[in-house]
Amino acid sequence: MITSHNEREQLAELNLLAGQRARASAAYASALTYLTAGAALLPDDSWERRHELTFALELHRAECEFLTGALADAEQRLAGLSTRAANTVERAAVACLRVDLYTTLDQGRRAIAVGLDYLRHLGIDWSPHPTNEEARREYERIWLQLGSRTIEDLIALPLMSDPASLATLDVLTKFIVPALYTDANLLALVTCRAVNLSLERGNSDASCIAYVWLSMVAGARFGDYQTVYRFGQLGYDLVEGRGLTRFQARTYMDFAYGVLSWTRHVRVGRDLLRRAFEAANKIGDLIYAAYCGNQLNTNLLMAGDPLAEAEREAEHGLAFAQKARFGLVIDRIATQLGLIRTLRGLTPEFGSFNDAEFDELRIEHRLAGNPNLARAEFSYWTRKLQARFFAGDYASAIQASSRAQRLLWTSVAQLETAEYHFYAALSQAASCDSAAPGERQQHLDDVAAHHKQLQLWAANCPENFENRAALVGAETARIEGRELEAEHLYERAIRSARATEFVHNEALAQELAARFYAARGFEDIARMYLREARQGYLRWGADGKVRQLDGSFPHLREEQPLAGPRSTIGTPVEHLELATVLKVSQAVSGEIVLEKLVETLVRTAMEHAGAERGLLILRRGDGLSIEAEGNTSGSSVVVRLREAPVSAAELPESVVRYAARTQESVILDDASARNPFSTDEYIRRQRARSVLCLPLVKQGTLVPCSIWKTTSLQTSLRPAGLLF
Repeated sequence: MITSHNEREQLAELNLLAGQRARASAAYASALTYLTAGAALLPDDSWERRHELTFALELHRAECEFLTGALADAEQRLAGLSTRAANTVERAAVACLRVDLYTTLDQGRRAIAVGLDYLRHLGIDWSPHPTNEEARREYERIWLQLGSRTIEDLIALPLMSDPASLATLDVLTKFIVPALYTDANLLALVTCRAVNLSLERGNSDASCIAYVWLSMVAGARFGDYQTVYRFGQLGYDLVEGRGLTRFQARTYMDFAYGVLSWTRHVRVGRDLLRRAFEAANKIGDLIYAAYCGNQLNTNLLMAGDPLAEAEREAEHGLAFAQKARFGLVIDRIATQLGLIRTLRGLTPEFGSFNDAEFDELRIEHRLAGNPNLARAEFSYWTRKLQARFFAGDYASAIQASSRAQRLLWTSVAQLETAEYHFYAALSQAASCDSAAPGERQQHLDDVAAHHKQLQLWAANCPENFENRAALVGAETARIEGRELEAEHLYERAIRSARATEFVHNEALAQELAARFYAARGFEDIARMYLREARQGYLRWGADGKVRQLDGSFPHLREEQPLAGPRSTIGTPVEHLELATVLKVSQAVSGEIVLEKLVETLVRTAMEHAGAERGLLILRRGDGLSIEAEGNTSGSSVVVRLREAPVSAAELPESVVRYAARTQESVILDDASARNPFSTDEYIRRQRARSVLCLPLVKQGTLVPCSIWKTTSLQTSLRPAGLLF
């Protein structure tokens, strides 16, 4: 039996060591057992005899209580420890844990109070609501300290060694998150002070977070995205290049969603988000692990990934957040699930989140009653805006956008901010058609403001925002009667969304273009765009939206091709006899790659079609390549093999891209007449009379694509006599 003080203290030290090792292995319950046993071994006067040992046991014990969900016990223990801290380093350790605890409990204001109280011990007396001038002064001090150095030079700063400075930087970066949900000026002030401390004392693990957050704050606040992007890259490079990995998970996640998403295609940061989750989960950073799940869902929705996949990820993230008891993230993911389910047609009413698990009125009341949930409330109203817009309930969509607008300050560098501006603009534009004269101008002013923001983002990151800015521009041109410009912008939105694989935005642009053409009496063109929109929504997995379209336009379902993915645009089915020629040739050869066969194929097809010029196009990797060209010379056809990329200089690129993507034939008997491809640069420049583009599909995969053209005003591509 151990009775001496020394022996009991030695055993307590061993329990502390065992607890720390178990904690490092994510065995939090076992760690808590060791730490509790160690604390029980200490005498009543241990705070005086062995302060450091006692403090360490109690601090780690509180952390493991937090990690195992015993939040009330952790809160009580940390409150006691805050009065026992003997120096700056100990005060900082307690403050960091308390900030995490109150953030998890949706008590952001208390988290802020803890951080500000810590700073007061250092002689820094900040208000929880500083002024714009205070925030700007701290930001400008960064550039003064930077001097003649480049941002990239900062990676070579010496490592911070002063324990008090290290501890203070940890606290500053900890309460960035609650500051985000409390006050925009406080967020800027805290972030900039953390960066300035790094510039003064050297880099540390926490500096990585500070640099990334400077990118996010300064980009949104001052609009200098490309310059401050370099600070974000610096934070990432410090983790990767200098081994400052203590906050690896946080740096990865913040860089992925707050920096990369505004400067690179949104999917680029997805792998980093997954790595961030793994790193956070491994070290027990439950807050950021839960955030990673939420940000991954936001990424999937922004990118237009299949909704079934997005739903699976959201359910996984929700389960994790519930286990961590992180209410803020639970609310945000639940709202994302509500949007996904209604788009998929899984809620009783399309456009509404209400079902057996979700009550909109109850959620709205709870969010409005808790200022600490302002960020979750912004997320809710933004997702409701989207749902109501897709359902065509523009009045409710505008009401939701108005509620979200008041909470924009909570969402610095959040992708949902982009969703808000995009769908708010489209809802306002849609409402112009039925608005009274006075209201109409207000709608237009609001659309212009949203469009300006989207254009700014598009200038910095066209991959993500060009299609969105173009579509809002098209709607503005439509409302103002600039019809030719509207046509051009709808096509730009469609092409941009297609090129960047935003299937949902492409479908939406097709739908709005269809409404534009239908309102002008171009019913055939409108039907074509609607078919494309329906197909796009199907690919997205938005079955609820598809059913809505089918209900409004019953002909859509009837017009969907049943025998395969190929169909004809705007021309009788007998024109497809040319397809028989090509299919027979393919069946004889097995593969359309042999030189002689290619020559025979192109010549025969051109002769039967009456074409003046023909091209054979094949897929090469992810692109399309011209493999052969035929031209009429007198009464004969001259075919030459060649290899050149598809471009507007060679052919009507919009026609080819359309046929390759949809696997549908395009036949334009009179290309000079108004048609969906009238704005194509090649058709306008070459004055093509008739155009045929025919994709060939083998076992469901596009193999070649052929295009034939005639410029004669007296002839068009012949529909008959094309069978072998």
